[in-house]
Amino acid sequence: MKKNNLHLIRKKILDIAKVYIVKNGWNENLFKSISENSQFNIDEIISLFPKGYFSLLEFYLNELIHEMNSSAKKLNLIQMKTHKKIKEILLMVLRNNQNDKELIKRTYFTLLLPYHHKTALILLYKMVDEIWFLAGDNSTDFNFYSKRILVSVIYIVTVLHWIKNDSFQETVIFLDQQLEKVLR
Repeated sequence: MKKNNLHLIRKKILDIAKVYIVKNGWNENLFKSISENSQFNIDEIISLFPKGYFSLLEFYLNELIHEMNSSAKKLNLIQMKTHKKIKEILLMVLRNNQNDKELIKRTYFTLLLPYHHKTALILLYKMVDEIWFLAGDNSTDFNFYSKRILVSVIYIVTVLHWIKNDSFQETVIFLDQQLEKVLR
């Protein structure tokens, strides 16, 4: 089977899984629930996600990064200052996931578990590095790392604020405040 077809099958499984993740979170019974309620048998799912739900979690987070890249192409970032670019990219990520807020919440708190810290850090770095790439950053010195650390913190607290609040406008204000602190 072609790699592209496998990717599409993984995406279908992820779409099915989202319903169960929202109800029960990321857990060991996830594949069983998917196989009982879809055309995929558990062996097929395991062969596509060999590390269990952990593989599916990584796939999901990588899909979020891919979606961010695709959506960012629609933004007119060229004329903006860097902090405005970062703001627009972060808000775009939140808007893209507005309908999956409960899924993001379940994922966020799953990644806080100690045995997921390595994956959380790797994928957070990938997300933030991609945000800086989209914003046009080409630094290579100490600045490269400090920028990523700053945006990592802003990203984490902004997502947490967004999860806790119903008002998107409050999240925009919160993000502005975080960016303002960094600019000072």
